[in-house]
Amino acid sequence: MQLNHRPQRPRQLPRARRVPGVAALLGLCMLLLSSGCSHLRLQRNTIGQGSTLTDIQYQQVLDNLAMFACNPESLAWHIRINGGVVQVADQGSGFLGGNLGGPGVFAPNFGLQRNVLNQWNVDPVIESDDLELLQLAYRKAIDPGDADGSIKREIYQKICEQCASFHIALAKPLALDIFETTKLHASPSELPRLEKLQNQLEKLYVEIDELSEAAQSYDPETRFARGVEVPTKLEFLKEEAVRLLTEMCHGPVEPVRAYRRPGRNVGLIEQAQGKIEALVTLIEESDDGQPNPFSMPWISQGCRGDIPPCACMVGHYCGCGDECYVWIRPEHMKQFRDFILIVLSLAPPASQDAISTPAGIGAANSPNF
Repeated sequence: MQLNHRPQRPRQLPRARRVPGVAALLGLCMLLLSSGCSHLRLQRNTIGQGSTLTDIQYQQVLDNLAMFACNPESLAWHIRINGGVVQVADQGSGFLGGNLGGPGVFAPNFGLQRNVLNQWNVDPVIESDDLELLQLAYRKAIDPGDADGSIKREIYQKICEQCASFHIALAKPLALDIFETTKLHASPSELPRLEKLQNQLEKLYVEIDELSEAAQSYDPETRFARGVEVPTKLEFLKEEAVRLLTEMCHGPVEPVRAYRRPGRNVGLIEQAQGKIEALVTLIEESDDGQPNPFSMPWISQGCRGDIPPCACMVGHYCGCGDECYVWIRPEHMKQFRDFILIVLSLAPPASQDAISTPAGIGAANSPNF
């Protein structure tokens, strides 16, 4: 019996073939989804970065307060945020290749990339005048009572310097209070000179009030003589008030109309006015008899174990062989917020107006000036 045996051919497996349409469609969908949510990610990043601005202002003021609690003679530091960048960039690429010389295998390839950038542009305060003003503000916060009146005298001295530098005329109550405060700590030989200057200043303010209440007329023909602008009587009296105030403070007395010289501009004068108003806020007493909130203790300080659970914010400093903590209670958050605004006024950012605006005269603390 003969059996016919037919050899069986080996069974061939189907060639591996990837379907290019499915892979390409998947990559395209991922690219579309990633690009579609870019604006949502940008929105979240912008809000998140913007919310850190308040935290930065809070923390740097708190840490400065802790440093001055350790050593009142410290040098304050401050960074000004003058801009920022928030970027979200999505990038995708795709590739579909095939092997023509061998098995028909298609190899799709795609990639996604997202670049996220959050950035603050900061400017540290390095001007000596601004650092001295910040030091006075922090000393007042740590020692609100100011028992010996030294902080108030130094603040008034700085106000006089601002008035002399930028030719700013003060309101009558503030100017006379500066005279009275200076007389309290003046030597007997200095009192006659101060009283003479104060009497002259009081007479000037009487004339200034009378002219301010009267209607002012403007005649362009009388405003210029030989091509030079002539000051009105009201302007001249205000300049005299500035001169008497700076002479009382032993500051540099500038000649009349010195504010007209090139380089004296409106932007810098407005910043100086803001500094004067911020300093006055620290020490002025209200007319209704209410005490100044910055003349009463509003900052708690101690060691780490003294911080209560209700503390809203905490500042820390380690130096001078000690470790100091300060914290703000909920009932004092308003004073803390107002104090931060004062700090921002004492160290304003560089303004384009301070560079490009024309010259002018400043007036602080008076609706009539």
